[in-house]
Amino acid sequence: MGDFIKKYNGILLFMIAYWCICFVMLFTNVSFLYVMLSWNVLLAILPLYFVIKAEMAEEQGNGGWSVFWKILWLFFFPNSVYMITDFIHISDDKFMWITEVEMYSPNIVIYSNEIMIWAKLLVIGMGFFFALLVGLESLYIFEQNIRKKSSTVVCYLAILVVALLSGIGVYIGRFLRFNSWDILFDPIQLFKQVVGIDGFAVQFIIIFTIFIIGSYVLFRAFRITKSA
Repeated sequence: MGDFIKKYNGILLFMIAYWCICFVMLFTNVSFLYVMLSWNVLLAILPLYFVIKAEMAEEQGNGGWSVFWKILWLFFFPNSVYMITDFIHISDDKFMWITEVEMYSPNIVIYSNEIMIWAKLLVIGMGFFFALLVGLESLYIFEQNIRKKSSTVVCYLAILVVALLSGIGVYIGRFLRFNSWDILFDPIQLFKQVVGIDGFAVQFIIIFTIFIIGSYVLFRAFRITKSA
């Protein structure tokens, strides 16, 4: 744990700062949303911790523990991309409206000057951006670990499988309302719900898989450029 804190102290400090912002927003806006956002950010950072633990176990020659931590990483990785769905919580907020004027004159667009709805948008965006970057960093570490033992083709297939399973995980979390740990504590009910998915679920999973892959390609390009 100490090595993780030392290596990623900036990330952890940002998470604590984000919690403080959510705390202020909670008492300003009196909404449980900010408790949920704080919790989601914590869940999002767990995959990074798990993949680091897997890497350390492998370096120590402990293959069994490495597999254990990688399985935990896979279970919790969808949490890092899940937060984009939290933008649905701005659906009831009115950011702009159009005022009709005289005939043949262009309508006037008026933007809201209610600061709290803009603040809510930014807090959700900040949390999502943080969660996504942390998650993609963990995926990059996972990829590098696979590359040490397998071919490039196997690496790409592994990333595709992770993205697909994560798309399924996000669907399960948002629409079926299961958590990552329900795979262990309520697997039968989870299986029954997943088996009954419809056409929309398949489409949602596909576009989310594409989103994850696209985000990772962009992240990887920036990371490699920075390392070069």
